Amino acid sequence: MSFLDLLSTSQTKKAYARRRKPKNDPKIYDLCQNGAPYFAYQIEGKKWGVVQGCCNDWNCPRCGQQRAKEEYGRIVQGAREIGANNSLYMLTITCLGAEMSLEDAEANYLVWTNRLLSRLRVSTIRRDKVWAYASVTERQSRKHPHSHYITTYCPTDTIFIAKGQPKTYCTSGEVFPAKHDTLQSFSLERACVECGLGRQYDISGLGSVEGASRYVAKYLFKASVFDTVWPKGWRRVRYSQNWPKLPEKETESMILLTALDWLALAKKAVRIITKEEVVRQKCQWAIGNSDVIIQ
Repeated sequence: MSFLDLLSTSQTKKAYARRRKPKNDPKIYDLCQNGAPYFAYQIEGKKWGVVQGCCNDWNCPRCGQQRAKEEYGRIVQGAREIGANNSLYMLTITCLGAEMSLEDAEANYLVWTNRLLSRLRVSTIRRDKVWAYASVTERQSRKHPHSHYITTYCPTDTIFIAKGQPKTYCTSGEVFPAKHDTLQSFSLERACVECGLGRQYDISGLGSVEGASRYVAKYLFKASVFDTVWPKGWRRVRYSQNWPKLPEKETESMILLTALDWLALAKKAVRIITKEEVVRQKCQWAIGNSDVIIQ
């Protein structure tokens, strides 16, 4: 079931400093910290369900987890569909090193990545290949952003480098042992640098959808993903325009904003099913005096 995004998705760090409970408190995952509205949906006949909507705020302990699951599903399903006829690759890009200030990185990272994506898209299309990607952006330990992609892009000058073998960075002449089996590409490295990003990149083949699942989950469900505050307008998960969307589920539903909305539900329902204790309590408070059975 898809929920309406009725609340702002911009980050509100100060508000969370006032309201956030300890992470070991399970109740923080039961109730939206931003007060998302409740929805009722028809299960069958006069049997209805009630749930709280999703505010889509990554920093909300409850809704951040829900959004991560939705994004995870779309990324994996999209990889399955696109990967059926195209090779997929895992790509990581990052900012410059210690010489780059956090302020400069936050102000320009989107410009640099958009510039690089445009360049990779043109390169892919010119070779008559399908261009598609999904990405997750997170902060490194030094707080600078970097991004992980599942993409159809692959440079034409790749060289396979086995784990432990030397990987060379052409723009600096540095040589490091590869941390895992990977691909080396001087053209990709130069593109990253010329677009304003750091020279350190990582690209390797993606053998299966299961591999995509593990790759995405590793970064999408990190605890830091839900705690990090980003500048307004940033997107933690991005897709190319042709990345498949999850199918919408059609259902008869109604939003519960006012007392009249709850009374309308009480007239339609004989039994209400809830999945969370806080939602059951909300139903009891709103229409507990009616003849509706609330479970």
